[in-house]
Amino acid sequence: MNPCVGIDIGWSSMYMFAEQEDGQLLERTVPTGRDCERTYILKEIHEFINELGYTPAGVGVGVVGLVEDNERVKLSDMPALTGLRAEHITDGRIPVRLLNDVKAATMAEAVHYPDQRTIAVLLAGYGLAVGVVAGGTLLQGARGWSGELGYTLVSTEGGTVKSLDHLAGEWAILDQAGVGQEEMFRRIDGQDEQAIAIIEQAGYYLGVAMTNVIHLYNPDVLIVGGSALAYKGYLKKGIAVAKEHTIPNLLEVCSIVRAQSEQSSIAQGAREYIHSYVMNRQSE
Repeated sequence: MNPCVGIDIGWSSMYMFAEQEDGQLLERTVPTGRDCERTYILKEIHEFINELGYTPAGVGVGVVGLVEDNERVKLSDMPALTGLRAEHITDGRIPVRLLNDVKAATMAEAVHYPDQRTIAVLLAGYGLAVGVVAGGTLLQGARGWSGELGYTLVSTEGGTVKSLDHLAGEWAILDQAGVGQEEMFRRIDGQDEQAIAIIEQAGYYLGVAMTNVIHLYNPDVLIVGGSALAYKGYLKKGIAVAKEHTIPNLLEVCSIVRAQSEQSSIAQGAREYIHSYVMNRQSE
């Protein structure tokens, strides 16, 4: 039994899960939203932990934003999360580690490839980000802020310099289309030429991002996931562009695959991270 709790605090919802003492999985999803309050988030977490019937060994929390040293959310587009500290989650009673959502997803995906030296996970959601596990260690950077791939600047055909977030992410797709997600799906299914052209362009820049990740990290596996993959043709175009522009030797040793545990990967990865943290502390 893994006695730790995994939590994913996302844009639209918060997902929490843990094993109960009888081995059954306890799961809960509650709505959030950009403007939800911190007191609401903490109340829901406390109620979930109390329902377990035992004191968990630790709590891992994946969040949207920049996380400093796994202890504090330095900056988040969800105002309730900015400034959140690990000790706020359980009032310091239980060990808590905060983790950027992409890094948490990277931890979840890496467990499927125990024999690979370097694993890169590229998530294409509203924006783009990458996480890397090398030699069993999650790359964090000086303060834990590595992997902000979407801020990479690219010169477009018109000579304008834009970030990959504004070219390849789901936000870019919907902003250019001027419609919501469901309407965009409908237009693509209806073979709307403008919609398909938007996906082709976004897929092209996804391929640029994939190429850059392969060149930078030389991974054994490049795992691609995220909500933008729901758009037909997007990933296919990205893979085609990556294969065209990546140095052949690097491409030959890199498998490009889809994420296996997208639905709950952030919470799973956060739980895996806190479990490793607790085990390491106990062995010291």
